[in-house]
Amino acid sequence: MRLDIAYRLHFTYAEPVSESQNEIRVRPRDDLRQRVLSYRLTTTPATRVLQMRDYFGTTVDHLGIRGSHDDLLVLAEASVETTPTDETPAPVSCERLDDQQFVNSHIEYLAPSQHVQWGELVNEVASWAVRSAADDVCERVLAVAQAVPTVLTYERGSTAIGVTLEELIDGGRGVCQDFAHLAVGMLRCTGIPARYVSGYLFALDETRPDHDADGDPDSAGISVQTHAWIEAAVPGYGWHALDPTNGGLVGERHVVIGYGRDYNDVPPVRGVFNGAADAKVDAEVIIAQPTAPVSMVTEPIRRQARVAVSPPADGAAQQQAAQQQQQQ
Repeated sequence: MRLDIAYRLHFTYAEPVSESQNEIRVRPRDDLRQRVLSYRLTTTPATRVLQMRDYFGTTVDHLGIRGSHDDLLVLAEASVETTPTDETPAPVSCERLDDQQFVNSHIEYLAPSQHVQWGELVNEVASWAVRSAADDVCERVLAVAQAVPTVLTYERGSTAIGVTLEELIDGGRGVCQDFAHLAVGMLRCTGIPARYVSGYLFALDETRPDHDADGDPDSAGISVQTHAWIEAAVPGYGWHALDPTNGGLVGERHVVIGYGRDYNDVPPVRGVFNGAADAKVDAEVIIAQPTAPVSMVTEPIRRQARVAVSPPADGAAQQQAAQQQQQQ
């Protein structure tokens, strides 16, 4: 499937700021399942963009604006070709999870991380999820992915970055990053290495990725936010991808940006600015197929400012508002 993606971030400051520095993680990843045909990132005011790859292999665009400015527009445009993932891993005994070489090579995806800490409640929910699964790693992974949507109800804006897994379970509501974090925690506490994946989903409804109500996403651009799902390590196979938000497999509508231990390793944007002004952040992603070229939607999203979120108002405030609302 060919997909054209336009990602727009627009920072506006109540008063001019003297400098802003940001790192952006929005470029799709090149791998066996997807191929990046083109990618371009532009800014207003114009500035030099330094591109590198981080520890996990995710492309990071570094950009800084020095000099007085009261807004910053970042526009990333990409064309990606994805392929279906029809392969199903063969049954693998859970005993193989104890192989020391396998454990050592996946140790960072078995340990707790900043947004994936678990205690008795998560252990209980994880045990309940896999209680009926056979002695097969993939069956347990699927059982967890299908259990998460029964524990959490998807609700936009219901949580913010930093909520704990226990708070999620108690509250019973969350967004895609919460579904992914909970699934990762449940898998890790049962001994299955799991990682958090950030990307895009070409769907009108994240909970029903193939549901085309209110329009046909196969022929027109749709407005979305970045999405999150998980991958679990299967001995002798590799990484097996599932989407806990809808309890199903990852398909050709999913586009990977990158992965890490949790959200903190792959936020779409992280940065600071120097100044005393309050800031607002407007963000939007438009995904279209070639019948609705991405060039037809990039200019409108340059002009629109629909979502205003205020980050902390100190002089070197982290621009976390964009992080917190990207995967809502």
